[in-house]
Amino acid sequence: MRKWVPYTCTEQPADLPIRQYPEESLPFVTRRYPLELPPEVAPADNRQRRKSWLREDGFAIRAARLTASGLLETLDWRQRHRDLSQAIGTILLLIFGLSITASAGLIDEYLHRGVESGEDRPYIVQPAGKELATNVNLLPYTGDGLTEVVDALTGTGFKYVRQEFSWSEIEQVQGKPDFSRYEPMVAQLDRRRIQVIAVIVDAPEWAMVADPTSPDGRVIVDPGAFGSFTQALATQFAEPIDFVQIWDRPNLKTASPVGSFSADAFVRLLSAGASGARAGNTTVKVLLPELASVSDAPLGGSDIDYLNSLYTAGAAPYFDIVAIVLDGATYSPDDRQVATERFNMSRAILYRELMQDRDDSQRPIWATSFGWASSETMDRETQAEFVSRGLERSWEEWPWMGLMVQWQFLADSGTDDVPYSIVLPDGSPTPLYNRLTSEQVRVDARIAHTGFAPMNSEAVGDSGNWQDQHLEGRTFRTSSQVDSSITFDFSGTGLVAFMRSGPQVGQFQVELDGEIVPGGAGEDGTLWDFSWYETTDIPLTLLSGLSDSNHSVTITLASEGELTMGGMVVSRDAPFTWPIKLMAAAAFISLFLAIRSLVYLVAIRAGHLFRRGSTPNPELPMMPNWRPTRRV
Repeated sequence: MRKWVPYTCTEQPADLPIRQYPEESLPFVTRRYPLELPPEVAPADNRQRRKSWLREDGFAIRAARLTASGLLETLDWRQRHRDLSQAIGTILLLIFGLSITASAGLIDEYLHRGVESGEDRPYIVQPAGKELATNVNLLPYTGDGLTEVVDALTGTGFKYVRQEFSWSEIEQVQGKPDFSRYEPMVAQLDRRRIQVIAVIVDAPEWAMVADPTSPDGRVIVDPGAFGSFTQALATQFAEPIDFVQIWDRPNLKTASPVGSFSADAFVRLLSAGASGARAGNTTVKVLLPELASVSDAPLGGSDIDYLNSLYTAGAAPYFDIVAIVLDGATYSPDDRQVATERFNMSRAILYRELMQDRDDSQRPIWATSFGWASSETMDRETQAEFVSRGLERSWEEWPWMGLMVQWQFLADSGTDDVPYSIVLPDGSPTPLYNRLTSEQVRVDARIAHTGFAPMNSEAVGDSGNWQDQHLEGRTFRTSSQVDSSITFDFSGTGLVAFMRSGPQVGQFQVELDGEIVPGGAGEDGTLWDFSWYETTDIPLTLLSGLSDSNHSVTITLASEGELTMGGMVVSRDAPFTWPIKLMAAAAFISLFLAIRSLVYLVAIRAGHLFRRGSTPNPELPMMPNWRPTRRV
């Protein structure tokens, strides 16, 4: 039952009735401070007892009381030290903004180091597509055995194989090279349209001469004899072999029977070998040798050090492609830490950065030995997953990376290559074989990805009458037949085409995923006109702002004239940019507020501004005594 108490007002006339209010509705006369609860009333029923942590001596109440006391004391301190408080707030905002900026930079460095969109100039002109490739040793196989292995390569979808060619075996007698053991192997691969990367190794004893620059009379390979051999090899296999790799791991003592090469000595050998190969086949591409990650020679340094020494020694004119051994070791392909002492997939970025520092950013890099070794800590399923993901990362993020040559297709029993092998020595397939032969991987390997795709890549198809032209170290395709078309399958967000402009160029039509892309020419504006008063080859941006997915573009000659194309450049927006953008926005807001607070503080201290409530209100002037005229 409610208890009613009288409520009186001192100014209330005595003759008015007294109103009554419930006791609980009366206003509090005193204020408990801070956060003091009213005395607890013991409930009639013990089952309704307050929880222990909500009691006045409980943890929640004590924490709330301490928090409130701290906040009130802080507010009181800020009122007494306004300028100092604002200065501290400004410093904290600056520290926060700068910290977020630094964090965004570090995260961006980690996520996007080595990542390029493909549209940055100068374009990296790759001499081959990014189809599947593998190392293989076909010399032990003859007859039906050779045919069986080559058929397995074809069925797996490999378009390139890397095969060693032993100079000491081929040219046992000086001036009389014998390629008879290699001819059946090359012919089998050529019939199946598999291109060969020939790796020249092993110098014969008769080709050794004293190094004139060595104070200890060190013996090296005769550059003149080596140049004659590479010319003979390039001439013998001018059609099926377009790539020649000069030597293997020259920064090791075991690179030749007589000791390791210095960078200067190797450049002389490289110069002679490249000149000979180019004399035998004008379209051949020369690869630098693979380098051992760590040299066993005294003061040999790392592979990065040796590559830098080759540039210093003047090796740049004598090779077209930089080769790299890319062993993922125990690291995931998504491990993005880059360091000289860290042997992971991201190590390739060190090569790229060195080449950029050497003003050689247009030259491509190939991973001529790529993979992960199976072990007790890495089963074959994980190996397959890592290799597949590594290929995807290269295709999407590294336009400067060309072929990723699998470490070994079929290794001999007992060799160090068995853990990397795609097919086991007994002929049984591994999970890596099953992954590489899956439809998804084969489709992804066939289409073009970020970067340059030549006209002879698997991603390019044609209909009509087209002719090939070999200019500037790459293949151009030309047609003067109306309705001849080029179809290009790619994955990316934009496309740049190397088109030939000139007075004889005809109008063409561009069709993306079955829909016409208007170019502004023709009667209805659907055609493209690239005619010009002089003949020149320039990149033309055809598409941009696409969804990051697979696309197909068809370019058709629609009028009289010629259509000449020299390759495509696929561009792709950088991945994982939203965390960087979010952090950059937060940093901008924090720094803006800090600068604003600092400006206000300086203005207040200089007397140009006054704080709210710091000065009394100005005294208003007295108004004369007047009264408005009453209206009639």
